[in-house]
Amino acid sequence: MIEWDKDRFRKMFPNLYQELEGTRYPTVLDHLERCENEEQAKEIIDYFEKRGEITPEYASWLRENVRKLGILGTRKRGEYERDGMR
Repeated sequence: MIEWDKDRFRKMFPNLYQELEGTRYPTVLDHLERCENEEQAKEIIDYFEKRGEITPEYASWLRENVRKLGILGTRKRGEYERDGMR
């Protein structure tokens, strides 16, 4: 069995580390579920792209396909606290 330094593993595989630790942070798709229209969705996509949390290619794809995904407005205010992440 290989032993890993916890901090090194966290830096190399941040998403996997979060899953193993049992924590999950909302993704861009989770935020898009709260948007009521395409304008709000584009603001969220721009924000995530600006912060470097999504690639420019993925951001472009989301902008073009946000309506087709069918997730706008599927989660209402307070559902994260009440139901948790799905």
